[in-house]
Amino acid sequence: MRRFNWKNVALLPFMLCVGFLSLLGKLCGMTYKQISVVFNLWVQGAVLMLSGLAPAAAAIYKLATGGSPIWMAVAALLLVYATAHVCGFVRMLQHYHLPFHRAFDLCVKDLLIWAKKLHTTYEMTNMIIFVLLFLILIGLNCYVAWYIFHY
Repeated sequence: MRRFNWKNVALLPFMLCVGFLSLLGKLCGMTYKQISVVFNLWVQGAVLMLSGLAPAAAAIYKLATGGSPIWMAVAALLLVYATAHVCGFVRMLQHYHLPFHRAFDLCVKDLLIWAKKLHTTYEMTNMIIFVLLFLILIGLNCYVAWYIFHY
């Protein structure tokens, strides 16, 4: 009997993501490599960047609608946070620049390096970054913006 290996836990969700991207690529007339770069790097990166701007926008809104002067300090701090998101997105676009096959292959290479550092598989590293961390950061950014609006 084979021993359960936690490193293989990401295989099923990873294969579902590959299937989704393959189907999306066919619908858009793109190869798997092209749709992976567009969806995982450009779309997810842009969504994450925009979500990083939301808390600062909420604090600026609070300040502009008669909030206490403390909102100026909060807005300034959150603008630094938002700037980090914008700079991170720009840096990612520079690092994974076109052509598509180059961007895809470099991303795979980077994920393999991280997998080795984390002592896990390429698939698990991919799922941690492009699903788990993405959803955690989006959720955190949205929650902070929502909290500011309702404070």
